[in-house]
Parts: sequence; C-alpha cells; structure tokens
Amino acid sequence: MIALVFSYEVHDAAEFERVYGQDGEWAEFFRDGRGYIGTELLHDVETPTRYLVIDRWESLDAYNSFVAAHREDYMRRVDDTRFHYDSELRFGTFETV
Repeated sequence: MIALVFSYEVHDAAEFERVYGQDGEWAEFFRDGRGYIGTELLHDVETPTRYLVIDRWESLDAYNSFVAAHREDYMRRVDDTRFHYDSELRFGTFETV
C-alpha cells in the first residue's frame, strides 16, 4: 500500500472539507479507480488553518495508471479546486513497511 501525503493551508475550512474530505469531490473521483483504498482528512488542532490529506492506493502503479487514464479530468480538477486553499505542500509518496 502507498499513501500520498499533502499539507494544505486553507482559508475556508468548511468548503475545503467538502472537497477534500473522505467523501469529498476528490475521493468521489478516485473511488472508481482500481486500487483506490480511500482518503483521510486530518485537521491540525494547533493550527486551525492546516490540514493533511492522505490518499491511499494499493500500489504506486495503481495510482499512476489511474492518473494516466484520467489525465485530462485530473488536471481540470486540479485547476478547479486550487482556489480552496492558500498553499499546498506534497510531503511525498510513502509505502507501508
């Protein structure tokens, strides 16, 4: 299993949670992807504007195959949802050991 981990600074928590939460727009998009396990949204209790998003997939190949097969829609969603946060930092892609 792999986990793609992102940190976000947001200005509208409710809207961000709606789009990036475990039942949000991104999770709904990924849901039909072969190998998609789920999305976890974590809210920082010490810094209220900070969130972590963790997308889990069975393998890096499963994630890459999904992105390649849905490239146009994926990039459109990236552009359409960019205004929901002030900054995004991708921590990396982590593998279960």
